[in-house]
Amino acid sequence: RIAQGAASGTLTAHETQRLEKEQARVANAEAKAKADGKVTSKERRRLHAMQDGASRDIHRKKHNARAASAPG
Repeated sequence: RIAQGAASGTLTAHETQRLEKEQARVANAEAKAKADGKVTSKERRRLHAMQDGASRDIHRKKHNARAASAPG
């Protein structure tokens, strides 16, 4: 969804960078949760909450009044 927003111009370069960093944090938290071989229900709830927040941020950024300027 982030790549699609960047390609369509609905996300600015700064918004894209921020959202990609947020997704990286979610992926890192998931990897840490899986590191011991078992994701506990508490870890699962935290991961879902992080991903839900990231999804909300993507939606908000794609539908705000800012748009990427045309190249050149």
